[in-house]
Amino acid sequence: IRGVGFHRRHLYPLMQCGLIWFVYSQVLCPISIGKLYHWIRGQAMLKLYVLIAIVEVFDRLLCSFGQDAWDSLYWNTTRRPRHRRMLVSIIVVAVYVTIHSLFLFLHVATLSVAVNSADNALLTLLISGNFAEIKSTVFKKYNKQNLFKIATSDICERFKLALFLLLILFINRFQGEMTSSMVKEYYSMCGIIFAAELVSDWIKHSFITKFNLIKSSIYFDYALILSGDVTGIGHEGLNLDYTHAAVKRLGLAQIPLVCVTARYLREAVRFAIAFQGNGDEDHPVAALVELMADGNKWMFYTRLLLGMAALVLFKIALGMCIRYVARGYLGGASDHHRPSRKKSIAKTPEEGDVKKKQ
Repeated sequence: IRGVGFHRRHLYPLMQCGLIWFVYSQVLCPISIGKLYHWIRGQAMLKLYVLIAIVEVFDRLLCSFGQDAWDSLYWNTTRRPRHRRMLVSIIVVAVYVTIHSLFLFLHVATLSVAVNSADNALLTLLISGNFAEIKSTVFKKYNKQNLFKIATSDICERFKLALFLLLILFINRFQGEMTSSMVKEYYSMCGIIFAAELVSDWIKHSFITKFNLIKSSIYFDYALILSGDVTGIGHEGLNLDYTHAAVKRLGLAQIPLVCVTARYLREAVRFAIAFQGNGDEDHPVAALVELMADGNKWMFYTRLLLGMAALVLFKIALGMCIRYVARGYLGGASDHHRPSRKKSIAKTPEEGDVKKKQ
């Protein structure tokens, strides 16, 4: 195609896709989710609590390491793709994505055991872990930069929690064993988990700002920083992947999350295909299974493509909304910090003459 060429910066997204495929197909697919689920379920409660704590600690450490590893790979890809350090960067990123994906895979399985268990003992331990975090944070000294790191870490934690609960819902629904009452009970369980997360974070940030004498208006400054990352303002001339500046600032491990999400969605599709002969009309994919059973493959693939197109459009619309909100924050900040003009009152000659006579 005339005017379209392959640039070395295009190699970076291709390597990302290659790493996603490698970790998904060669590392996560050979692991049986059912065996892992039952192995975790057979462990003692104390072991599971320690396992969850270890997974959360390593998750935060790997998030910090992963952003630097990806930035190093991007810099080597765009600046010196034929240097020997390029191979070193690829190996480091591949090892990181593999290890982090395994930890997140284990985290989802542990959360699934907690949600699906008959007794709520493990779920109670998970919720109590949020309040145990208050004890380990509020009595330490923090500055504004450290508080910003805590806030971004809480954002990523909520996003991952929502994603993991959604994956667990897909697995349970596609197994065809959840009734409408069970779905409502699951939603109430998710509400309890999110409420505990929000309350614990609110208490934590309240006392951190109180004990360290930090004004609450600092969170508006944090929003301005993230808005600049989303819109690209302040990143001009940097040889970094500017489209993921907000992801780097938040410390979100998007590639390992994509690998784990793809693996669990594959498991959900496998359950849907396995239970296609049960004749369950309430199954989420009953209509698609009926199309395949009738031999109407064109309609089946058409609906799949329409679903993918709807997801792509939703992503584009969400990105536009986020950029619109970010520009609104930046515009409001510029108006707020604009110096007010003082009205100058000019004196008339008559007033000057009167003052001179006095």
